[in-house]
Amino acid sequence: MLYYLPLESYKERYTMQWSAPTTGWLERNWIKAGVPYHRIDAENTPVQNTIQSGCVLDATGRSMYCFSQMTKLLQMLKTGQIGSDDVIYFDDFWHPGIEALPYAFHLLNVHPKTYAFLHAQSVDEFDFTHPMRKWMRHFEKGIGEVLTGIFVCGPFLQRLVVDGGIAPIDKVHVTGHPFCSEEVKERMTLPVWERDREDNVVFSSRWDSEKNPKFFLQVAETVVERRPYTRFIICTSAPKLRSNDPSNLDALHQSCEKYPDNIILMENLTKEKYYAELQYAKIQMNTASQDFVAITLLESSVAGCYPVYPFFRSFPETLRYDRDYMYQHLNLESAAEKVMNILDRDDLWTRESIESRAWIHERFDSAWERQLKVMRNEPIDDPYEVSA
Repeated sequence: MLYYLPLESYKERYTMQWSAPTTGWLERNWIKAGVPYHRIDAENTPVQNTIQSGCVLDATGRSMYCFSQMTKLLQMLKTGQIGSDDVIYFDDFWHPGIEALPYAFHLLNVHPKTYAFLHAQSVDEFDFTHPMRKWMRHFEKGIGEVLTGIFVCGPFLQRLVVDGGIAPIDKVHVTGHPFCSEEVKERMTLPVWERDREDNVVFSSRWDSEKNPKFFLQVAETVVERRPYTRFIICTSAPKLRSNDPSNLDALHQSCEKYPDNIILMENLTKEKYYAELQYAKIQMNTASQDFVAITLLESSVAGCYPVYPFFRSFPETLRYDRDYMYQHLNLESAAEKVMNILDRDDLWTRESIESRAWIHERFDSAWERQLKVMRNEPIDDPYEVSA
């Protein structure tokens, strides 16, 4: 039996989709494949639709949710419901309370396999947790010892995990990030090739410093000065756009005031509304320094957008080192020229062209299968293999 401890669901984050009961990107595939599993949710812990304090997950709500899940899990171990032939899977490597498992396993003489998906780590100089690394590294290395295996999205993060001393390479498996293009398509009202594309560039990363939002605004203003009919749309599902640096918000408001018809903020979007914006847009742009596999990239490729990303760190491997999709990292002229050149090519939004980019998300549709194969000690394919 597979015992699953999902992330808590937030409307403004992707956990509402990948961790939703029965319909989430993992569970819907497990159900179709007949995989026996048991979901362990928190008890008497309200699920917030918005993050009250924090960047990615709520600063206190996250721990409360995880400790409640761990209470249930430990009770199941104590009563013998979970045995050595079972598997425990955590949606997130950073799961408070997971350090209690080896003690329980030892005293109860039960040894189920344990796996977790690692999204990022504090050794990464661009991650928002980096300033907390002095104490976080001890936790990360300890959890690396506890787990049977660790899933990561790509080779770049695998190298960071191994070089950071979290776990040896034979414990760190490149599976790709769980995704389900089928679920994304179900939220779209028209096939992507039936939309009339507008000269819109969508940006939907967090408005935090590691995503370089000020650089995005520089690109937007540069393009608008040369191409006044272009629109840059900042999208968020949060009620209000937030940032870990207030100056990022100040810069946005100044740009919106300067170019009210060209730089537009759209807040509190439903997924359906956001996907509609993607279907009308030509480009999905990313300017991040840290973004191992941007789910925004996968969604926008389903919606038919053309991805524009920096040639930096994990992005080249995600896009098969194809420079047609990338510009020089934090190089204003390179990024602006890339955006304008792509906007001027009408051939990029035909049905044939859109379908030719399906490989971007199709590799991640099967991430759940790779994870299961690792749990079963079966060989997996390389989702990042580059064609000759």
